[in-house]
Amino acid sequence: MPPLRPHRKSRNGCDRCRERRVKCDENGPPCSNCTNRQLNCTYLKVEAARTRVTNARPSKYQAPPASENSDTRSTRSRNGVGSPVSDLSTPHEIDNLELMHKFSTDTYKSLCVSDSENITWQITIPRLALKHHYLLDGIMALASMHLATTAEPAEALIYQDRGLQYYNRSLSPFRHAIDNITPQNCDAVFAHSIVMIAISIASPRLTATKDESSSITENIVVLFELLQGVKKILQACKPWVKLELFTQGEFWKKTSTELNADEDAALAHVASLNDLVMTGVYAKQHDICKDVLAHLRHCYAKFARSPDPAPVMAWLAAVDKDFVDNVRCRQHFSLLILMYWGVLLVKLDGKRWWARNAGKALVSELLEALQGGDPRWDSALSWVQRKLSL
Repeated sequence: MPPLRPHRKSRNGCDRCRERRVKCDENGPPCSNCTNRQLNCTYLKVEAARTRVTNARPSKYQAPPASENSDTRSTRSRNGVGSPVSDLSTPHEIDNLELMHKFSTDTYKSLCVSDSENITWQITIPRLALKHHYLLDGIMALASMHLATTAEPAEALIYQDRGLQYYNRSLSPFRHAIDNITPQNCDAVFAHSIVMIAISIASPRLTATKDESSSITENIVVLFELLQGVKKILQACKPWVKLELFTQGEFWKKTSTELNADEDAALAHVASLNDLVMTGVYAKQHDICKDVLAHLRHCYAKFARSPDPAPVMAWLAAVDKDFVDNVRCRQHFSLLILMYWGVLLVKLDGKRWWARNAGKALVSELLEALQGGDPRWDSALSWVQRKLSL
């Protein structure tokens, strides 16, 4: 008989696994067992036991040692926004209370399109987040980044790191949820996609305060790729979505689509450039760009009617995968179109804290990348420079 292998008892398993008497991977919350069964994963008994043993309270900003392996950590660093950050295990309770208070009293307002959404973002979505931990991590991340914008420099760096840690931790379970959409999780995925847009736009300037190299263009590409999965919700699972947010609300359905003469002429010029430049071997890209430009014009018109985040965010969520691939490959005409969306993003500056200086940063990056290119684009680039006083 072969010798029995020693059994490693799970001493730090989550409450659910303890109740079910199954082995927990201790990597939560949520652990893999709770993720697969969509259970509310908590570690209340573990934390209580640790408190009794140590009889000591951690510092307000100190994150306990991580319990995940190096492969998980490296994956989160590659897929997350900003630069690699330290791992985040269960934060101390006081951190959660502080961040949830910030979100439910202040941060939520920056995501609202209309007054009718206030209750949804302030009450409904935090309650939903208690059942879906990637959404909870998302709103904690956004609140922490919001606190960083008003904190003293030393504390601001701590809030920035904590926000990025929360965001990176949300990515893997969020992708799992996208691949396994159900009537029970589709609202949480939908809400998290909106939170994720705000975080991705805000993060490059936050990390830049630490003298780290960060590109908002790269962040937008990562965001594009994540949002491709969210499109499945609005297309195949639309009857399941109950949250009246974003492009699902009455605002998007009823407002007119008139556009002022200057912006109408500028977008029409880019469309004519598409007809002129993207021909021959670029015929497929021409059709892709034509559809993307049509939707961008629609978003400009909606913003002119009501200056809120919905039209700006909607374009990011609606673009086709082939366009995303072109942007990732730095195809110049696709970058030109992205730059025109950057002009629309500039319009949120001063209205939403997470968009502050983001549009101008994106446009400046893209202008530098496109300088010295096709001379037929000069007038299109000049319009952007004039619009932003660059």
